[in-house]
Amino acid sequence: MKLLIPVDGSQAALAGVHHAIGLHRAGVDVDIVVVHVQPRLHRHIARFSSRSARAALRAERSAAALAPAIELLCQSKTPFVALTDLGSPAERIAAVARREAVDEIVMGVGRHPQWLRWLNPSIAQGVMARTDIPVTVLARGEVGALSRYGVPAGIVGIAAVLWAVE
Repeated sequence: MKLLIPVDGSQAALAGVHHAIGLHRAGVDVDIVVVHVQPRLHRHIARFSSRSARAALRAERSAAALAPAIELLCQSKTPFVALTDLGSPAERIAAVARREAVDEIVMGVGRHPQWLRWLNPSIAQGVMARTDIPVTVLARGEVGALSRYGVPAGIVGIAAVLWAVE
Protein backbone atom coordinates (compact mmCIF):
# COMPACT_ATOMS: atom_id res chain seq x y z
CA MET A 1 0.00 0.00 0.00
CA LYS A 2 1.47 3.35 -1.06
CA LEU A 3 0.38 6.40 0.94
CA LEU A 4 0.82 10.08 0.17
CA ILE A 5 0.91 12.30 3.28
CA PRO A 6 0.86 16.06 2.68
CA VAL A 7 2.34 18.08 5.56
CA ASP A 8 2.53 21.78 6.29
CA GLY A 9 4.45 21.82 9.56
CA SER A 10 1.35 21.91 11.76
CA GLN A 11 0.56 19.40 14.50
CA ALA A 12 -2.74 18.55 12.80
CA ALA A 13 -0.93 17.53 9.59
CA LEU A 14 1.14 15.02 11.58
CA ALA A 15 -2.01 12.94 12.16
CA GLY A 16 -1.43 11.35 8.75
CA VAL A 17 2.15 10.49 9.73
CA HIS A 18 0.99 8.90 13.01
CA HIS A 19 -1.62 6.90 11.08
CA ALA A 20 1.00 5.58 8.64
CA ILE A 21 3.38 4.70 11.47
CA GLY A 22 0.55 2.79 13.17
CA LEU A 23 -0.10 0.83 9.99
CA HIS A 24 3.61 0.02 9.66
CA ARG A 25 3.80 -1.16 13.28
CA ALA A 26 0.71 -3.33 12.72
CA GLY A 27 2.58 -5.17 9.99
CA VAL A 28 1.01 -3.53 6.94
CA ASP A 29 3.51 -3.16 4.10
CA VAL A 30 3.38 0.61 3.45
CA ASP A 31 5.38 2.83 1.15
CA ILE A 32 5.13 6.38 2.47
CA VAL A 33 5.57 9.52 0.41
CA VAL A 34 5.58 12.73 2.46
CA VAL A 35 5.09 15.93 0.46
CA HIS A 36 5.17 19.63 1.25
CA VAL A 37 3.81 22.11 -1.30
CA GLN A 38 4.99 25.71 -1.31
CA PRO A 39 2.57 28.18 -2.92
CA ARG A 40 4.00 30.45 -5.60
CA LEU A 41 4.72 34.06 -4.63
CA HIS A 42 2.48 36.62 -6.28
CA ARG A 43 4.16 38.06 -9.38
CA HIS A 44 4.17 41.58 -7.90
CA ILE A 45 6.20 40.29 -4.96
CA ALA A 46 8.37 37.90 -6.97
CA ARG A 47 9.61 40.61 -9.32
CA PHE A 48 11.47 42.28 -6.44
CA SER A 49 13.52 39.17 -5.59
CA SER A 50 15.90 36.96 -7.49
CA ARG A 51 15.05 33.44 -8.57
CA SER A 52 17.80 32.05 -6.34
CA ALA A 53 16.51 33.97 -3.30
CA ARG A 54 12.99 32.62 -3.88
CA ALA A 55 14.36 29.08 -4.29
CA ALA A 56 16.35 29.41 -1.04
CA LEU A 57 13.28 30.69 0.82
CA ARG A 58 11.16 27.81 -0.50
CA ALA A 59 13.82 25.25 0.42
CA GLU A 60 14.08 26.66 3.94
CA ARG A 61 10.30 26.66 4.45
CA SER A 62 9.91 23.15 3.02
CA ALA A 63 12.68 21.80 5.23
CA ALA A 64 11.04 23.35 8.29
CA ALA A 65 7.61 21.94 7.36
CA LEU A 66 8.95 18.44 6.60
CA ALA A 67 11.25 18.21 9.66
CA PRO A 68 8.67 17.03 12.25
CA ALA A 69 7.31 14.34 9.89
CA ILE A 70 10.79 13.15 8.94
CA GLU A 71 11.80 13.01 12.61
CA LEU A 72 8.75 10.89 13.54
CA LEU A 73 9.27 8.51 10.62
CA CYS A 74 13.00 8.12 11.34
CA GLN A 75 12.39 7.47 15.05
CA SER A 76 9.86 4.75 14.22
CA LYS A 77 12.16 3.26 11.55
CA THR A 78 9.39 3.58 8.96
CA PRO A 79 10.67 3.81 5.37
CA PHE A 80 9.62 6.93 3.49
CA VAL A 81 10.41 9.36 0.68
CA ALA A 82 10.16 13.13 1.22
CA LEU A 83 9.25 15.43 -1.66
CA THR A 84 8.63 19.13 -2.16
CA ASP A 85 6.56 20.80 -4.85
CA LEU A 86 5.59 24.28 -5.94
CA GLY A 87 2.16 25.66 -6.84
CA SER A 88 -1.42 25.56 -5.65
CA PRO A 89 -1.45 23.03 -2.76
CA ALA A 90 -4.61 21.11 -3.73
CA GLU A 91 -3.61 20.88 -7.41
CA ARG A 92 -0.03 19.84 -6.67
CA ILE A 93 -1.01 17.25 -4.05
CA ALA A 94 -3.37 15.63 -6.56
CA ALA A 95 -0.67 15.78 -9.26
CA VAL A 96 1.97 14.22 -6.99
CA ALA A 97 -0.50 11.48 -6.04
CA ARG A 98 -1.02 10.63 -9.73
CA ARG A 99 2.69 10.85 -10.55
CA GLU A 100 3.72 8.65 -7.62
CA ALA A 101 0.83 6.20 -8.28
CA VAL A 102 -0.29 6.15 -4.64
CA ASP A 103 -3.15 4.02 -3.38
CA GLU A 104 -4.41 6.56 -0.85
CA ILE A 105 -3.89 10.14 0.30
CA VAL A 106 -3.91 10.60 4.09
CA MET A 107 -4.39 14.19 5.26
CA GLY A 108 -4.33 15.48 8.80
CA VAL A 109 -6.38 18.66 9.20
CA GLY A 110 -7.27 21.02 12.02
CA ARG A 111 -10.83 21.73 13.05
CA HIS A 112 -12.18 25.12 12.06
CA PRO A 113 -15.57 26.80 12.53
CA GLN A 114 -17.96 26.84 9.59
CA TRP A 115 -17.58 30.57 8.94
CA LEU A 116 -13.80 30.22 8.56
CA ARG A 117 -14.16 27.25 6.20
CA TRP A 118 -16.48 29.43 4.12
CA LEU A 119 -13.87 32.21 3.91
CA ASN A 120 -10.89 29.91 3.43
CA PRO A 121 -11.85 26.63 1.68
CA SER A 122 -10.19 23.45 2.83
CA ILE A 123 -7.21 22.09 0.91
CA ALA A 124 -8.52 18.58 1.66
CA GLN A 125 -11.77 19.40 -0.15
CA GLY A 126 -9.76 20.76 -3.07
CA VAL A 127 -7.72 17.56 -3.27
CA MET A 128 -10.88 15.41 -3.19
CA ALA A 129 -12.34 17.47 -6.04
CA ARG A 130 -9.24 16.94 -8.18
CA THR A 131 -8.54 13.22 -7.85
CA ASP A 132 -10.21 9.83 -7.91
CA ILE A 133 -7.66 8.44 -5.45
CA PRO A 134 -9.23 7.77 -2.03
CA VAL A 135 -8.55 10.57 0.47
CA THR A 136 -8.60 9.87 4.20
CA VAL A 137 -9.02 13.01 6.30
CA LEU A 138 -8.01 12.85 9.96
CA ALA A 139 -9.25 15.85 11.96
CA ARG A 140 -7.33 16.91 15.06
CA GLY A 141 -7.86 19.57 17.70
CA GLU A 142 -11.03 21.39 18.58
CA VAL A 143 -12.58 24.71 17.73
CA GLY A 144 -12.28 27.22 20.55
CA ALA A 145 -15.30 29.07 21.91
CA LEU A 146 -13.86 32.41 20.77
CA SER A 147 -13.55 31.21 17.18
CA ARG A 148 -16.91 29.49 17.20
CA TYR A 149 -19.04 32.16 18.89
CA GLY A 150 -17.02 35.27 19.69
CA VAL A 151 -15.85 36.29 16.24
CA PRO A 152 -19.24 35.82 14.51
CA ALA A 153 -20.99 37.65 17.36
CA GLY A 154 -18.48 40.48 17.07
CA ILE A 155 -19.07 40.75 13.33
CA VAL A 156 -22.83 40.84 13.87
CA GLY A 157 -22.37 43.49 16.57
CA ILE A 158 -20.26 45.69 14.30
CA ALA A 159 -22.79 45.28 11.49
CA ALA A 160 -25.63 46.25 13.86
CA VAL A 161 -23.75 49.39 15.00
CA LEU A 162 -23.02 50.38 11.39
CA TRP A 163 -26.66 49.80 10.46
CA ALA A 164 -27.86 51.86 13.44
CA VAL A 165 -25.55 54.77 12.52
CA GLU A 166 -27.12 55.10 9.09
